[in-house]
Amino acid sequence: MSDQDHSKVTAHTRQERYSQQGNPAFEAVMALRSAEVEGAFFLRHLKPGMKVIDVGCGPGSITLGFARAVAPGDVVGVDFQKSQVEQASASSKAKGVTNIRFEVADACKLPFADESLDAVFAHAVLWHLSDPARALEEFRRVLRPNGIVGIRDCDWGKRICTPTTQLLDKWWDLTVCIRQLNGGDPFFGQHIGKLLQDSGFKGIETSESSWTASAKEEVSLCASFLKAQLQGFSTTALANGLMCKDDVEAVAVEIDKWASQQDAFYSDTYCEAVGWK
Repeated sequence: MSDQDHSKVTAHTRQERYSQQGNPAFEAVMALRSAEVEGAFFLRHLKPGMKVIDVGCGPGSITLGFARAVAPGDVVGVDFQKSQVEQASASSKAKGVTNIRFEVADACKLPFADESLDAVFAHAVLWHLSDPARALEEFRRVLRPNGIVGIRDCDWGKRICTPTTQLLDKWWDLTVCIRQLNGGDPFFGQHIGKLLQDSGFKGIETSESSWTASAKEEVSLCASFLKAQLQGFSTTALANGLMCKDDVEAVAVEIDKWASQQDAFYSDTYCEAVGWK
């Protein structure tokens, strides 16, 4: 994983793809998300009886929280991965939640009529897209007048990992390149408010929250997440000649070494925004 490897990114055509697709380890970490944490900025605007969609719902853990908040209103979780929709559906049925359903759908082509929804939420979705404005146009289409949209995306320009090493620094740089190669924007979070404004939303409110790990249990969970992320990203990196298998193993070992240190600390910053139609 040399510095020169990163330059290979420009030699490939930018495509829109998701490196974590079919990655059970990564999906297991996503299932720990909740409306009370990841969706807190949006949750306070929800009221009983509203009809809500959660775009890019994954295993549906955040969607379930929204269903509790708007009951007896309806919540629909949509995701482009059929396996995630099936997992989310099974989870909601096991918990006996009746005002929720899940569908396979594209964020830029939602299966809902014009002005048929009260609220649209998307967490860690738009930064994957080559044209996030197109998705916001679709969100606005399905919202009723005065409907609300909530967007939350990470911004890797504010990522912190300490104590770092040369290998970890190279890996963080490469994750940025991979995200860009896939068609996304690793620094998208800081632009959410302006993009909502440009898309015609009003009364925009922005906020910021962090996912941090410093206590032993938090660092252990973070290391599991980082290695799960490595599994997905390395598939793309290997396919494009940006890494070799030895590089992947070396990064995994380095993450474990980082997590074993008493002063290990990690932080990802998430930018959030709500707006009204």
